Amino acid sequence: MYNVPEARVRPPLWPIYLCVAVTALGIGIVNPIIPQLLQENGADEFVIGLTTSVMFASLVLTAWPIGKTIERVGIRPFLLLGLISYCVAMIMMPWVHRISLFFVLRAFEGIGWSAVWTAAETYVSQVSTPEQRGHNTAVYGMSLATGTAAGPLIGTTLFGIWEPLPFIVAVAFAIGAGVIVLLVVPEPRIHHEEEHSVSSGISFRMNRSLWLPMVIAFLYGYGILTLIALVPTLNFSSFRIGLLITVTVVANIVAQVPIGRLLDKFGYRPVLLSSLTLLSSAAIFAAFHPPFPLLLLLGSLLGAFAGTLYPIGLAILGARVPPARLGGANGLFTVFYGLGSVFGPAITGAIMVFVGPAHSDQALFGTIGGLVLLLLIMMLLGLDRVGADEKPLAKSADSSFKPPL
Repeated sequence: MYNVPEARVRPPLWPIYLCVAVTALGIGIVNPIIPQLLQENGADEFVIGLTTSVMFASLVLTAWPIGKTIERVGIRPFLLLGLISYCVAMIMMPWVHRISLFFVLRAFEGIGWSAVWTAAETYVSQVSTPEQRGHNTAVYGMSLATGTAAGPLIGTTLFGIWEPLPFIVAVAFAIGAGVIVLLVVPEPRIHHEEEHSVSSGISFRMNRSLWLPMVIAFLYGYGILTLIALVPTLNFSSFRIGLLITVTVVANIVAQVPIGRLLDKFGYRPVLLSSLTLLSSAAIFAAFHPPFPLLLLLGSLLGAFAGTLYPIGLAILGARVPPARLGGANGLFTVFYGLGSVFGPAITGAIMVFVGPAHSDQALFGTIGGLVLLLLIMMLLGLDRVGADEKPLAKSADSSFKPPL
């Protein structure tokens, strides 16, 4: 376990939560609009999907270098640079009519996401005490999920008023987040522990300790993006699909903080084992054509426990990596999330096409359930343990200090 700096130099986290929520709201506003904009400029489904792949590819390729650079120059510059990159893409996108330029702008969008996420996650991990690490990463996840979920309704409404308006509003939100960073967010001070200092990259021992959070990040990206992309293709009415997505999203948001508090109280293993058990069971049961009311219940379990994988993975990462090395580690975490987001919809979609429409729901939920079950089996075999320090995080903390949100 690695501790954090003294309480007197630890900054509050609420500005980061607000910054992330505002940025996610802007992202949620434009995400459902971009495919419509591309279609108006003559792009087919393949090109639309390819631009999304370019965005995630730029995120994957830049996250780790950004994280390593954060370790040398600090967090605040990359929060600001990420917001600037995102603003450049958004302010130009509604005025562009050449498909080739859309690819460039989506690459800038991915770089912006990569910088903001990696910097914000590093900040939360660095300033969190062990006793509240789970809670803090859960509030971070809730801020991200709430902003992203609220955006699409706002975006589609604004698009109906004037097509460039959603992008202008997203830029305004990003500028507001930048003002928060400039005025309120200080650069956290960390102590470089000599015994864990590594001249470049991450040591072999740290690589072994990182596999679990990286698998969680991949699985989260795989599952969430697959559900978002492919649930609308299932053989349900538009109303039922909308209701299923709504229930899943609400459960995702509501479950974050309670799971985080359980993580702080009991440690990661019992909480993660329980989450994986419920998640795999819900996904596998959903594959057997349950009645729709039961599917709604299973969807709420999927949303709740799939959504909490991300903050659980961040909490484990923060507990296993020295503060001075969290930039590169969080960059790697973002890389694995991006890889899951790229491969999940493609692989699962191909399986759904192979089995045919009659069994597409079984392919969708069964694939996700099978991957979660595989991770559960690996943990039951003890492959996640890295040493004797795997214990409830709160037990290694100074209980006299309660860090601010």
